[in-house]
Amino acid sequence: MTDFSEETLVAFLEDHREHTEADTVLKKAEAILKLLKHRLSLPSMARMHLPRVDLCGVDMSYVDLCGANLEGALLVGTVFSQADLMETDLTRANLGGANFFDADISKACFLEANLAKVDFSEVNAAGANFTGADIGHASTLMEGNFAGADLSKTILQGAKLQSADLTGANLKGADLRGAENLSCEQLRSAIIDTTTQLPAYMKINWLNDSEYECEVNEE
Repeated sequence: MTDFSEETLVAFLEDHREHTEADTVLKKAEAILKLLKHRLSLPSMARMHLPRVDLCGVDMSYVDLCGANLEGALLVGTVFSQADLMETDLTRANLGGANFFDADISKACFLEANLAKVDFSEVNAAGANFTGADIGHASTLMEGNFAGADLSKTILQGAKLQSADLTGANLKGADLRGAENLSCEQLRSAIIDTTTQLPAYMKINWLNDSEYECEVNEE
């Protein structure tokens, strides 16, 4: 990619939107970085194929990545603030420390992704799939909408959950040890089972296979 003109870079991204070859994905990443370096606007990358792309630390705020393929991508510290990632595939992506503040990640797939120390505050994650993902190490989910999300078998150790909407969220097998500000009301609105691991301040008394009593130690 030697041509720095905006038209050439945007045309390359569009012409190779669905290409998944490693060399082409690398060139697409270079085109994206050059557009950002020269303070040019990124085009819509909706449904663009960028598997295993390396965009660590890049500011992708407000970008349209709806339905894009970012499977296995390296996105450590990448900023997706207010971006559109609806139905985006981030399966097994490395997103440690990424910022998704106020982003739309509804119905996105984060299957087995690394989301340690991620900022998910105020996101719309309704219906997203986080099965087996690591969202621990003080990740922030405060005031996020996780209604109907699949959080089964996720690591949420130390996650900040104040005012997060967990209505209908699947927390079966999730590890919530050390999670902060989880309330009984949030828990009752979600789906849990006996394999769900809870913070030490929360006591559960199972009455049968589906009903339980919940108590929070305020001390």
